[in-house]
Amino acid sequence: MGLILGSGTTKPQYPYDQWYGVQGDFTSQDYLLTRVGNLDLHRTLPLQSKLRRFVENEDGSVKYYLGANDSRIKDSGAAADITGASGNVMLEIPEHYVRVEISGTKWIYAISEYPLPGFVKKERMAISPWFATYNQSTGKPQSGCFLTWDGNNVARGETGLPIFVANASQCRGGNNTSGWDDTYRSLVGMPRTNVAKSTVRGWCNTAANGIHHGAYRAYNTIAWFQRIEYASLHCQDTYTTTLTADGFHQGGLGSGCSVDGGQWNTHNGYNPFVPCGVTATLGNNTGKVTFTVKNWQNGGTDKDIQVTSYRGLETPYEYLWMLADDVLVHHSPDTEDAKSTIYLCTDPTKFTSHSDSATTVPEGYIAMTDLPRSSGYIKTNAFAGELGLSFPDKIGGDSNKGICDYFWHPGATASGWYGALLSAVASFGATAGFGFLDASYRSSDAFARIGFRLCRG
Repeated sequence: MGLILGSGTTKPQYPYDQWYGVQGDFTSQDYLLTRVGNLDLHRTLPLQSKLRRFVENEDGSVKYYLGANDSRIKDSGAAADITGASGNVMLEIPEHYVRVEISGTKWIYAISEYPLPGFVKKERMAISPWFATYNQSTGKPQSGCFLTWDGNNVARGETGLPIFVANASQCRGGNNTSGWDDTYRSLVGMPRTNVAKSTVRGWCNTAANGIHHGAYRAYNTIAWFQRIEYASLHCQDTYTTTLTADGFHQGGLGSGCSVDGGQWNTHNGYNPFVPCGVTATLGNNTGKVTFTVKNWQNGGTDKDIQVTSYRGLETPYEYLWMLADDVLVHHSPDTEDAKSTIYLCTDPTKFTSHSDSATTVPEGYIAMTDLPRSSGYIKTNAFAGELGLSFPDKIGGDSNKGICDYFWHPGATASGWYGALLSAVASFGATAGFGFLDASYRSSDAFARIGFRLCRG
């Protein structure tokens, strides 16, 4: 990619000043970035402030926005239905403009509310604020919160288990084990997992209503909103609400729903353990909510889980792997041309799993960039395409160096088409994050730890 903003300085040389962003250096291992552009916009964060939860109509239009500080009410103050029964709950990503500059070893990622010279328009998108589920009665995927509340706390029965709304079992999550209902292993109210991309694609019926589970573009956009807000590539850096002396956000979002993998397997076989929507009380704000999992270690010991939400995006990483139906990866073995190339499709009607051994590129998918040829912490990202998307470029970083997140490659003998998993699971610790990418699983793979988010755009 050539020079886009010109001059390579920390501020493009033109009269328009209504943009803000961050600058980094490909040769630096420092995860901290330099704020550039209009510094007042770094304080007011106009685009980040437009991330809003809402209930949608069947065609994806807004039925009503939810309360800025409490998603259980409408922005008008009236009670809201966030179960998904009257419309999926979604998170709106506003229309905005983006521009990437690369000059020598330095790069700038800039965003604006306005169509400034050279900036590229990114259309409005939407993504479910939490992992989605499937309604067995309607035969459709659903984004909703099925919890009931005791004030701002999750309502619980005499055994300490959460109390859900009537008929919540129609949207049982995980691997849909009904025999666990009314036990500490219950999957009622949880994200649906253990389904392949093609199955979710069939549920969505994109051609009919426009909804899909191609999450890469929306997720990567929110990732850059967070990186710009905190001027950092380390999303797991210590969480703090204290601003810098200059009025900027600092630190990161901290860990996600971190648990020991062996204990998780013993608890419920790697199925989800945090119900959808536990951060409804935060509204569109960034913060953490404590959720208590009953009988975590089967001996009566409970476990408190810290559930993160970034401006309405609940469990942004370190909970479940997330399917991304808009990207595919092709690996060639070392005996051939030894490439691992990631492909992107922006037309949801053309999303496909493709045959693992196919020798052709599926219709609608465009090569973005070559990925690293081995697993490891990501050192640098590559920017590809006019929409400012980023992908792992080189490994050699660490949990607090470079991108600070991990890339998984299936190995030197890998051949053919693979899917892509984002965000990483609760037992992956420091490897998880907005930049995490696992390209070692086939599109047909389905596991209890893999979920999906509904998307539009």
